[in-house]
Amino acid sequence: MGTGGDADNMRKGAIHGVATSYRRDIDGLRAIAVTAVVLFHAGVPHLGGGFVGVDIFYVISGFLIGGIVDREVSEGRFSFANFYLRRARRILPALFAVLAVTTIAALWLMMPSEFSRYAKSLLAATLGASNLWFWASTGYFSPDSRLAPLLMTWSLGIEEQFYLFLPPLLLLLRRWNARFVLPAIALITAASLLLSVIATPGYPTESFYLLPTRAWELGAGVLLALAQNRKAIGLPPAIANISSVCGIVAIGSSLTVFSEATPFPGAYALLPVLGTLALIAARGSTINDSLLGAAPMVGIGLISYSWYLWHWPLMALARLVSVEPPSLSAMLGIAALSLALAILSWRFVERSFRSGGARTPLRALGRYGMGLSGAVAICIALILAKPAARLADPRIVRVERVLAESHGGPCLANYGEDTPNRSPACVTHGKSAIALVGDSHAAALGSALREAAAERNLGFVQMTKVSCPPLLGAGRRMPGHAGEMEACARYNRHASAIVASDPLITTVVLTAFWDAPFDIRALQMGGTYADLDGSNRAGEAVLYDAIRRTARYFQAHGKQVVILGDVPYLRFAPDRAAYAALRPIRAQLGRVVGDKFDGFDGVVSQRLVSPVQNTGSQTVRAAATSLPGIRYASLIDTLCDSRSSRYANGTMPWYIDPSHLSRPGARRSIERLDTVLWPER
Repeated sequence: MGTGGDADNMRKGAIHGVATSYRRDIDGLRAIAVTAVVLFHAGVPHLGGGFVGVDIFYVISGFLIGGIVDREVSEGRFSFANFYLRRARRILPALFAVLAVTTIAALWLMMPSEFSRYAKSLLAATLGASNLWFWASTGYFSPDSRLAPLLMTWSLGIEEQFYLFLPPLLLLLRRWNARFVLPAIALITAASLLLSVIATPGYPTESFYLLPTRAWELGAGVLLALAQNRKAIGLPPAIANISSVCGIVAIGSSLTVFSEATPFPGAYALLPVLGTLALIAARGSTINDSLLGAAPMVGIGLISYSWYLWHWPLMALARLVSVEPPSLSAMLGIAALSLALAILSWRFVERSFRSGGARTPLRALGRYGMGLSGAVAICIALILAKPAARLADPRIVRVERVLAESHGGPCLANYGEDTPNRSPACVTHGKSAIALVGDSHAAALGSALREAAAERNLGFVQMTKVSCPPLLGAGRRMPGHAGEMEACARYNRHASAIVASDPLITTVVLTAFWDAPFDIRALQMGGTYADLDGSNRAGEAVLYDAIRRTARYFQAHGKQVVILGDVPYLRFAPDRAAYAALRPIRAQLGRVVGDKFDGFDGVVSQRLVSPVQNTGSQTVRAAATSLPGIRYASLIDTLCDSRSSRYANGTMPWYIDPSHLSRPGARRSIERLDTVLWPER
């Protein structure tokens, strides 16, 4: 990523000595890193850990730049102006070229809400704060991050933030006591690693995006450079060969064994980090010279920064215009196109700006500062002017309003929350009332059910929480959300007690994303159903018993219980289908990248819908129908027949994503459940 500029100084002999001469093998290591990232993003099978290419880059960056700064500080010739000028020359020209092209494409292709989000990410990328933006904007209903054209810049944010702190820290430590530089950096690196290991299971998003849990990866490279600068590490040929083999095996294992389900960074990141350190330390080994130092590897390494920048926006835009996921062949074609653009970018952008010219560092840095200020001003103008909204078709505005209104709401508790919202927004009174208890899929029905209850002069109570099925004595254990099953259990106990003790509530509706732990197409959230007492039983048995237990609890308190099977899970993006129907250029480009979607009339064949009778649906139906007095209906039957499913009414989507109904879709389903919800009326 951002390490090549300082490596160029090594290449030109600006820093002398064996330890600082140009190393072809490090460019080869960059080639492994960037190729892994690109192929992983393209969806190549058996490369589930390709994301560790970023971690390889971090170690390389820490080693090269940390080593340079340490030597300059120790020799008394470090200059902040020179250092940040090198960073600006290395990072900004290629980045700005990619941002400019991507912004033009975004203006052309994106809907108003998409461009609004893009413009804010553009400002964050320009300021070197993308990681902070993507962390802060991540939420339960956030758009798929794979559709964010500037997502790749999060890693640049981490790196640049690290280099705001490293030079001053090394200067202060050396002025305090030069002997403490290495142990102090080691201590800080170890603290960051420990924090990463502790935080990753419970706070995966924060650990992934924020500097404190990532700094140790760059710090590991800095430590190796400091040790080599002090001649504390020097491997004889035999040990170097062993080290290089271990490094290749560690990196190869990371690339092929890890997956998106691997808790990361945390302890797992040690494998690629240590593997990279082993290879960097093994200078002169057979693998380093013959494999990493080979001309093709070095060539890819030289253009690795540009390739990293170009590949992701192209892939994200391809996904954005495709209703169905693009094919592997299409994504590999995009990877090849981005490689060609990277070669041009390296030749005509990167190399053109790396020479220092005759200007003094402060003057040159001032010019970059002016350019950066201009870019920030453009970003702010795009955010405030909302050009995509001004040019939007009124039908698009209407669709976007419906989609925005259908996301969550105050009655949907978030992760970590365990107390139902009992404000007037979630509790309305009447002579009698109906209560809705469940997860976000239940919350999607909330507004429609509230309206239907009001039409019958009934009160309405909504108690819903994300990823929290309405079960007593059991819950859903989810990787990446440590402690959430317990929070859900507390929420369900509170909600159940409130509903059971309210004499005005006569009917309780229970529904959820029952298939989440079973349907392979719905495993983004993952996990499994589990008993709260720790019993080791199959998820189907746990769900079956918990449904019956929960229903009996409410029946024992005099409530009529209605259990709803879930909506069909779509294998495409219904919101993007609506956009493509309203913006034909998106549909045309989607076909270019292999999109075969043909359901723009609002009806799709069962090919595009998950099987309607998966394990969760079957289990819930069996449990509900095994108890006398329980009313059961499947939401599938309100949207589907044996051959097709309706997901929209013309251009008005009935879904906001593959599994959550929009308000119009919820109204459609509720209208078709009259005999189940209100049989006595």
